[in-house]
Amino acid sequence: MSTIAGQGEATGATRRGLLLAMMLAGLAGMVDAIGFMRLGHLFISFMSGNSTQFAIAVGRGHFDEAGQILLLIVLFVIGAAGGQILAHITGNRHLTAVLAGVAALLAIAAVFDTAPAPMVLAMGGLNAAMRRAGHVRVNLTFVTGTLVRFGEGLGEFIATRANGWGWAEQALPWLGLVTGGFLAAAAHSRIGSMVDWVPVAAALALFVSSLVMPAPE
Repeated sequence: MSTIAGQGEATGATRRGLLLAMMLAGLAGMVDAIGFMRLGHLFISFMSGNSTQFAIAVGRGHFDEAGQILLLIVLFVIGAAGGQILAHITGNRHLTAVLAGVAALLAIAAVFDTAPAPMVLAMGGLNAAMRRAGHVRVNLTFVTGTLVRFGEGLGEFIATRANGWGWAEQALPWLGLVTGGFLAAAAHSRIGSMVDWVPVAAALALFVSSLVMPAPE
């Protein structure tokens, strides 16, 4: 009985964690979509895309453009390092601390009309908010790894090696990111530049929620 109970608790923790990851990825999707629409089709959280664009710019000899893209990549790395340091310092309250920092940076970006530097720093730091949903590793600002794990689970299911539909829940962060991007695009078409404040509100809502939710890994 204790083993079954332990498995049930682990499954519940994984599901709660994936739902949290979905909401955090939704925030990243909002910010990335806003940056893409308002900053000349550059990404704020998707550094794989920026890296490809950087390589293309260098290959074409567009060095000014390449320098701008490289700056975004460097800022993202700095943000990720800063978020990790903050998470280490704050321990079990790292989710709350990271979200506070993210909300502050996004507010600064909104005040300065979609300033890219604080937005990229915020998205780099957001990755330190959580690492795992139970036994499942999660990515918050990019979903390639999530889609790979989902595809692997689908393959296991088709090969009749997987029981149940638990593997399908790994698509939740992807769904969150896409939903966040959709909401940002829809809001931008209606309220224009005021859309910058939408992810600020979302980050603050997540910050308040984190005050009462169990600490993730």
